Amino acid sequence: MNPLFHKKIYHPLIIILYINGMLDTNQLQAIPKTTKHNWNKFKHEDYYGYEWVVNYIDQLDDIKAVFQSRYTKKVIRFMLIVRNAYYNMLKEFMYNKNLLKLNSNYMIESIDCMSSITKLNIKRICKFYGISKDWYYSHKKRLICKTSPIKLCYRQQPNQLTRNEVMNIERVVYDTKNYGKTKTTLYYQALRDQLFYCAKSTFCKYASALGYKNPIRFKAVMRMGIRAFRVFEWLHIDITYVATLNDGIQKVAFVKDNYSKAILHYGSTSAKAGSAFIKTIFQDTFNKFRLFETVHSINILSDGGPENKGEFLSWIKHIKAPPIVNKITARTNEFPFSNNMSESTHRIFKTEFLKGNLSVNRKTHLEDLERFVFYYNYERFPTELYGLSPMEVVEGKIPDRHYFKQHIEHARKDRIRVNQAHNNCISSIGCSID
Repeated sequence: MNPLFHKKIYHPLIIILYINGMLDTNQLQAIPKTTKHNWNKFKHEDYYGYEWVVNYIDQLDDIKAVFQSRYTKKVIRFMLIVRNAYYNMLKEFMYNKNLLKLNSNYMIESIDCMSSITKLNIKRICKFYGISKDWYYSHKKRLICKTSPIKLCYRQQPNQLTRNEVMNIERVVYDTKNYGKTKTTLYYQALRDQLFYCAKSTFCKYASALGYKNPIRFKAVMRMGIRAFRVFEWLHIDITYVATLNDGIQKVAFVKDNYSKAILHYGSTSAKAGSAFIKTIFQDTFNKFRLFETVHSINILSDGGPENKGEFLSWIKHIKAPPIVNKITARTNEFPFSNNMSESTHRIFKTEFLKGNLSVNRKTHLEDLERFVFYYNYERFPTELYGLSPMEVVEGKIPDRHYFKQHIEHARKDRIRVNQAHNNCISSIGCSID
């Protein structure tokens, strides 16, 4: 059989393109008249499965209009590329519902904009974005308040902090004297100053939303430590080197109480920081806090080194007083725990307090040390103390996680009342089309 005269088998899509007038002149001339005559009798609804494809057939006129304009074709292709990229990202967001929820207002505004421009129905646009129509309407009901830093309507979400509470948090965050302080310290200081009452996690969320920036700190390797059950049960000491601009390196040692986190005493020298230096610091510490009179045993923990031998060990051995004083070296076979209590104090001094700066000379260095110890003992609030300063614990106060609970509960009830009566809400408005 001559291959030039065999009957052509046309692709099914060719028939659809012909019926809808989407073939060019050259393509039409290549199709026999009899074939075109038969195709002219073609009716979609006469074929089995018509109801399966009716939605696509209804869109063929739109497809035809797209292909008739080269510019429109390019625009649609560009939109599809953008849509595919966006849709792939959105599928990743689906694994993080909080992220999608956080950006829901932008999604709603975008859908509303597209609806006003294209006159397409919401269901089709939601399908374009890869989200359900139910998700759109459930989030559409939520008013987006531009007054609230977390974009929630005060009346619909009355449990959120009031505007006045938010303003107080903003003042705390942007106060220059608070730069470098931890969120925990800022939180408990604000509670003590009665600026607001809320949970710590709530404060941290609002502080981050309002622009709180974590200070740059040296990364420390986490090591297993110990936790005391009373004041003066464990005392930590270690030597760190602090540089000054004019007087070189200064050797600094802090005596720190494990339970209260307080710095009980400190010393600094530009000479050799040996055993005699450590002994002097502890003698002053024991006299200052009358530790010779305590009836409980005292454990002194330090890293290994020549400064912890000789005179210091001899002094401990010959203490004639009620307490039993034990000298323990960290990270040994007998005691595998670290001395990270001292190491954390050194980091706080150099990063949170000095902020990476250097003292000019030994005189200003000693002044900085004195200011740091006061700041650390009276103006800094470790998480474990629940709003008490270290020195308050040394003086006898007991850390209580529920200390501010009653104040926080009363504040929660008050803010619900205030937020439900809020009448200055500026809601988010969809885009305007010129």
